[in-house]
Amino acid sequence: MKELERFRQFLAEKKITEANDSQLQALMDIVSGDWASDVLQDGTFGTVSPFGNGEQGTPLMNVTKEIKSNFEFYKEDPDTDDFDLVKDDMKAVKEIARAVKKMGGRVAYGGDGLQYVYTVNGEGELLAQAIETDEEPE
Repeated sequence: MKELERFRQFLAEKKITEANDSQLQALMDIVSGDWASDVLQDGTFGTVSPFGNGEQGTPLMNVTKEIKSNFEFYKEDPDTDDFDLVKDDMKAVKEIARAVKKMGGRVAYGGDGLQYVYTVNGEGELLAQAIETDEEPE
């Protein structure tokens, strides 16, 4: 619950930057892994989709916890494609969280009437949410 309160505080204090493609590009410039870059471009991990279908707002998601949970589930059968996918997701979530932290702990970029927002909590975990906006991003 602390994560949700912290996230709402960022919104209330307008500490989340104006949604724009330069935020996404800056984030992509920091990450080096191919999978992490693909995740940022697609807005979805292999096993987790924090921004839903990309057409409406989504609840705040602790992406790191979701992927760790998937890892625990899939590690029971390590010879599957799903296990390989979740291992890639584990690497990507760590890399994206480090990049977001390097950019001040929160990054927002725009879509059609949405802001896609990444934040990092005090434990270094990646949080994500799609937030509906009243106007189109610049």
